[in-house]
Amino acid sequence: MLFEALMQISKMEFYSLTQLARNLKVSEDMAHHLVEQLKAMGYIKEESFGVECGGDCKTCAGCPAAKGALPIKTLVITEKGKQALNLAN
Repeated sequence: MLFEALMQISKMEFYSLTQLARNLKVSEDMAHHLVEQLKAMGYIKEESFGVECGGDCKTCAGCPAAKGALPIKTLVITEKGKQALNLAN
């Protein structure tokens, strides 16, 4: 099941726990557990892409950082994960 989860994550253009659970035909809690196991094993890692303020703005009215934009989190397959996927193919 862990390897199937890794394969599904690698196929996703954008990571979604709900979609992963649907693809694996498991609950979201189970999908979350699988993701955490894959992280602990070093096959995937979480990356965050935030909105940062450089302080060079003339005005903050249109700045996403000033509006409290949340960082975007995604999962990335590590080199170890890529090797595991390559062995299966």
